[in-house]
Amino acid sequence: MLIFIHAPPVALPLRNRTALDENFLNRPFSGFAVSCAAVKNLIKLVKTYRVTAGLADRLRLAEEIFRLIQPDLWHFVLASIQPPAAEDVFQEVQKAVATGMRNFAGSTEPEFWAWCYRIARNKLNDHYRVKAADRMQPTAPEDLWQMMDLSAQDAPMTAQTRHDLAYAINLLTKSKPECSDLL
Repeated sequence: MLIFIHAPPVALPLRNRTALDENFLNRPFSGFAVSCAAVKNLIKLVKTYRVTAGLADRLRLAEEIFRLIQPDLWHFVLASIQPPAAEDVFQEVQKAVATGMRNFAGSTEPEFWAWCYRIARNKLNDHYRVKAADRMQPTAPEDLWQMMDLSAQDAPMTAQTRHDLAYAINLLTKSKPECSDLL
C-alpha cells in the first residue's frame, strides 16, 4: 500500500515537457532536488516498475516516480480547481496513477505524461460531476414552502409574491410533473 505525503509546493511556472529547463529542475522542490537526468530516466523507471516483482523494489521505484511527476501533476490540478478541493482530487490522481502504473502500455516519456494527465483530467471531471450532482437534489414543494416561510422571517414576502410563487409551482407541477421533482 502506498501512502502519499504531500506538502503543496510553492507556485512555480508550468513548463513544456519537451524542452526541460535545467535551472528549474535543479532547484529544491518540496524537500527534494530533481535533476534533469532523473526526469530523462522517468520512462526507464516506469518500465522497470512494470516488470519488478518484489514489493520493496516496486515501492522504492514508485516513490522515485512520484517524486518526479508530483510537481507537474500538482500544478495541473491546482490550475483547475481551488486548493481545498485540489488536495483531495490530487490524492485521487496519485492513487489512480499508483494503481494503474503496472498496466501502463506506453513506451515513451510523452506517452507516460499523456497517461498521467488523462488520469488527472478524468479525476477533475469526476469531481465536477459529483459537485454538479449535489446541486441537483430535489426539493419537495412542502419543503420549499417551509424554506420560504423561514426566509420570510428575515425579509417578509408580499402577498403578491407569495401568490405568484404558488401559481408558478402549481403550473410547473401540472404541466411538467417530472420537473416538479427538481424544485
